[in-house]
Amino acid sequence: MMPPFEEQILRKILPSAEEDRRIQGVVRDVMKTLEGKIAAKGLRAKPLLVGSVAKGVHLTGTEIDIFVAFPADTPREVLEREGLALGDVLERPVRMYAEHPYTRGWYGGFEVEVVPCYRITDATQRMSAVDRTPLHVDYVLGHVKQGQQNDVRLLKAWAEGIGVYGAEAKVLGFSGYLCELLVLKYGSFRGVLENSLSWRPTTVLELDRPPARTFTEPLVVVDPVDPNRNVASAVGVEQMATFVHAARAYLQAPSERFFFPRPLKPLPLPKLRALARKRGAGLLAISIPAPTVTEDVLYPQLRKAHRSFADLLHRNAFQVFDSRFDVVGKEAVFLFELNVESLPRASRHEGPPVWVKNAKDFLDKWRRSP
Repeated sequence: MMPPFEEQILRKILPSAEEDRRIQGVVRDVMKTLEGKIAAKGLRAKPLLVGSVAKGVHLTGTEIDIFVAFPADTPREVLEREGLALGDVLERPVRMYAEHPYTRGWYGGFEVEVVPCYRITDATQRMSAVDRTPLHVDYVLGHVKQGQQNDVRLLKAWAEGIGVYGAEAKVLGFSGYLCELLVLKYGSFRGVLENSLSWRPTTVLELDRPPARTFTEPLVVVDPVDPNRNVASAVGVEQMATFVHAARAYLQAPSERFFFPRPLKPLPLPKLRALARKRGAGLLAISIPAPTVTEDVLYPQLRKAHRSFADLLHRNAFQVFDSRFDVVGKEAVFLFELNVESLPRASRHEGPPVWVKNAKDFLDKWRRSP
């Protein structure tokens, strides 16, 4: 039985009966419109409801995911062209580009995505990364037990509250499907948190099938519909550690703040400088214009730039205590806390051993250096 405290949380994150009625109306209207356009074009395609709404695990304010499944013999360029054209059924449609293009827009007050894919019956037949998604829906619906839908909802809201929900490049965290599998594996929201305390880097979790190959990511959850895939491949060590640490803290002292954290308030610059002085550390902020690209393209670039800045600081004898990066408006901002604000003029510069032939060249080069 779910503790009363978590039942209170659930009432806040569950869609109301009215919202669910509107969701079902939007799904019905979009599916019917898509079917009409598909028939008019003479396409052999079928719209499918996928995602959290299809599985009955959606939260209030959800988006709606609809795939359009084309036969496997459809040429890729036809799938992409016609799939994008079908996305025009949405209001304010925007073309998005991942492995192949899809459309994001609005309908009836809800954000909706229309995604073309290939129709497959087994993961070995897949031709794009999204082709497995309808199989994931079938698996979850075929294995979820009564009441577990709400455990999934709690886990998703909790993961979002601690900042690790989503497998996209910005977060590198726990996808919705991963949360669903964890509840199927451990039985409940609390079961997931309790068992996560034993996770370590290289932990491998199985549901129905063992892995078909060796995975190198910190957390491995074998996809029950495709044993060649790690559902947790996006999860980084930091996100995994955050999950485990928060699970321990929540189990010791449950609080609403795990689900609904207080918004962070920006520190005034003078206060930030005073805090840095009190810690005896140096702060370095680097701001550059953020490229105008999608987040899935932008954040890997920012992560690479962040590593390059950190490596440069290390190579120049700075010790980086901590660092973060994010996008603020149109700027990408990198913040580093260093062991010192500036280095002394004198530093140790090791050269080759004296018996090396070019040792004198080194001395000549650096003799006048402070």
